[in-house]
Order: sequence, then C-alpha cells, then structure tokens
Amino acid sequence: LRAQIKAMGGAQIMDARDFVSTPAQRAQCVALFGSCAALALKGLVLASVDDAGFNDVDAMAMAITIGLAYWTSDLGTGIFHWSVDNYGSKDTPLLGGVIDAFQGHHKYPWTITKRQFANNIHKTCLAPLVFTVPTLVLNDRPTDLVFVGVFTSLVVLSQQFHAWSHTKKSELPEIVMKAQDLGVFVSRRDHGQHHKSPFEGHYCIVSGYWNPILDNSGFFRKLEKVIYNQTGIAPRCWSDDVEFFVQEDAPEGFGDGVL
Repeated sequence: LRAQIKAMGGAQIMDARDFVSTPAQRAQCVALFGSCAALALKGLVLASVDDAGFNDVDAMAMAITIGLAYWTSDLGTGIFHWSVDNYGSKDTPLLGGVIDAFQGHHKYPWTITKRQFANNIHKTCLAPLVFTVPTLVLNDRPTDLVFVGVFTSLVVLSQQFHAWSHTKKSELPEIVMKAQDLGVFVSRRDHGQHHKSPFEGHYCIVSGYWNPILDNSGFFRKLEKVIYNQTGIAPRCWSDDVEFFVQEDAPEGFGDGVL
C-alpha cells in the first residue's frame, strides 16, 4: 500500500495553461447545471398546475426537499471521497483518472486553488447526467425532481467548496468566508484535518456537517473491515503514515498573466 500510494498522483502540473477553463469544460458544466435547473423548474411547474395551485403546503414541501438535498449531499460527497481515496488505482476503469487525481491532491493541495471554475469541476459533470436526464424525462413527482436537481448541483459544486477550503482567507470573497464560518460551506479548519496522513477522516466537503458523525462513530472503519473480510482488499488509510513531499502553497507568481 505504501508503495502504491507513493506511485500515485504523478508529477505535479506546472503549466498554468492547464488550469484555464476550456470551451469543452464550460460546455460540460452548462450541460450538467442546465439539466439540474430544468429538473427544479419542472418540479416547481408541476407543483403549481394542480387545482390548488402552488400553496403553503407545496412551499413547505419544497423547502424540506431542498434542505434534505443539502443535508444528504454532504454525506454523498464523504462516501465518494472515502471510496476514491482508499480503493482502486490510476488503472481502474472509468474512475482511474479521478482516483489518481485525489492522490495527487494529497501531494500538491495548492493546485486546486489555482484552477478556474469549469476547469476545477468539469470532471464531475458528465457522470451525473446519467441520473439527471432520465429523471427529467421520466419522473413527474415535483419533490423528486427538485431533490435530484439540488442534490446533484451541490455534489458537483462541492469541488469548488473544496477549493475554497484550501484558499487563503485573504484571497476569498467575504461572502464565502461568512458561509464557511457559519458551516454552510466546509471550512478550512475542518477540511484541514483530512490532510494528515493516512487521510482517514473528514471526507465530506459540502458543509462538513457529517464529518464528526461518521468519524466519531467509526462508520468508515467498520465498512472497511467488512470489505476486507469479504474481498481481502485493504484500504489505503490502513497503511502506516506515508512520507512524501507535500507542497501546500503555489510557487511565487504562479499563473501571473495566465490565470
């Protein structure tokens, strides 16, 4: 495991042009967020066209649905983050690139702070379309539509919340810092606990609400034991602390004139 971890992540990217959003990356983001907006709009329209129109009961149902989507999206990002941190490799079909990138992030956490918006989140935009598009076409239940739209948007946007949790306060917009302080977005302090080898906790990156619940209950350790007993595959976090060079901050002047 120690040898595997050291081999993952590759050499850090040092060409600032690789951090710039491309038209293709922006198109992927438009497709994903367009489908989410369409889901929410369809849900609101369907809730408004019955005999009673959009009433207080509908408003309450939508508020609860949005709150539930926000609450569970944090849990969803934690489970996904845990899985790619601990299982598979860069050779894993479909997710190999994502898995390798997460390992690289442990070595070079500063890079996420330099990526432009679409460049940062586009890799998480295509796969969710497998769920958002069929739901949009086949489902006519208003709360289902709104839930899927909001949940999916937040899961994808979590990569931006993640970037903000690595960004210096002096470089963050005031509204983002306020949201972090209030626990709306995952904070620098919370996510900073994850970046300690062997990276065995604080996986959730929307609000971080679920982190103490999952970590203090031993949820992931119990799940890892079940997987190990069934498959013989140990998670990477079971290895001893892995020593590798970590570059926290970007080189002075990185991206000047490009980003």
